[in-house]
Amino acid sequence: MKFDLTTSPILAEIRGNPRLRLGLWLIFGIFWLYALLLLRDAGNRATNELTTLGKKVARLQTESAQTAWTTRAASAEALQVNLESRLWREGTIGLAQATFQDWLTQGAQQANLARTVVTVAAQEESNVENAATAKTEPVMPKNIWKVSAKVGFDFTPKGLYAFLARLEQHDKQVIVESLTIRGSPAPRAELILVAHFQKPVALEKPAALASDGSKGTRQ
Repeated sequence: MKFDLTTSPILAEIRGNPRLRLGLWLIFGIFWLYALLLLRDAGNRATNELTTLGKKVARLQTESAQTAWTTRAASAEALQVNLESRLWREGTIGLAQATFQDWLTQGAQQANLARTVVTVAAQEESNVENAATAKTEPVMPKNIWKVSAKVGFDFTPKGLYAFLARLEQHDKQVIVESLTIRGSPAPRAELILVAHFQKPVALEKPAALASDGSKGTRQ
């Protein structure tokens, strides 16, 4: 069976109705314009992606061409050595407490501080769980002992300045966490100080081995 378009009533209707022909042309024009818009959006996306990729390639080429990485690495290593040289060192955590307390007591005497009270406490490594939970202080490396001290004394500006000068001039780092001065009944000052002691290598290795052994047991 053959279908002759010349005798189709639809085609005859289109030929005989100018408004219908105009409507069909409008519909065709709308679809054509929509297709052009889709092609334009696709071209814009491709151009943006190409531009972004070009910027990434240029940045990688610039970074790979830089020759300052060796210098930066050397500077970072020198800084690390300098910082490690300012760490206190003792064989046990008890000796760390005693050393820090003795040094503070001597410093207070040399600064002529009156009625000095020195209280020292040490933290075995850093409490990783508490620090991670409370998020109140940074987690310290496992090879570091944190020793804190509270130093109370009768306040005089001259004595305080002399004691702070000793802290600053010492070759080992001492951090002043807080300073409190009370005026009654008598002027008193209270310093919270922190010193970081590096553990001996002999103590670090057994701890690492014990940690590895416990992980293997759990598996």
